[in-house]
Amino acid sequence: MVAAGLRLRGPRGRLTARLVPGGIDQLEGREWVMVGRPGQAPARLPIEEYSIYGDRVVLKFRGIDTAGAAAGFVGQDILMPCNGLVDLPEGSYYIFELIGLTVRTRAGRTIGIVRDVVPTGGTPLLAVEPGAGEGGDAHDPILLPAARSICTAIDPASGWITIDPPEGLLELYGI
Repeated sequence: MVAAGLRLRGPRGRLTARLVPGGIDQLEGREWVMVGRPGQAPARLPIEEYSIYGDRVVLKFRGIDTAGAAAGFVGQDILMPCNGLVDLPEGSYYIFELIGLTVRTRAGRTIGIVRDVVPTGGTPLLAVEPGAGEGGDAHDPILLPAARSICTAIDPASGWITIDPPEGLLELYGI
């Protein structure tokens, strides 16, 4: 994943999304990207133009010239094929592989969706958007250390991260 959560930006078909941290500008020199949601077949769209502003990208797809035409892409993510990536050691993952995965407890209780990976200088934190019916402030993510002792199973192919949080961690978020 290159950027998450496409939103409309103005009346001329432009869209904006939050760039996924931890990489170089993957859009540079690209004529097209894939746009879609996890678990769905993405659409290949030609890029007419794009700009980077801090942690956001603003882009326009060729042939999408109105807000109405762009509205169908709202909420989707900008994806890239993984050709040419270096294989990581077992148990290591690229950040884009973690974004969009569903976090659940060993007991099968769904906690939410990984929306970001926050670097800390030590163990990174998974910023998890609480799922429907879960506690926590709708604007604040649940921050879970991406430690092996807590994230006991990560399966990008299945779309899941299974966690075994220490006592009291989820309670901090009202879960």
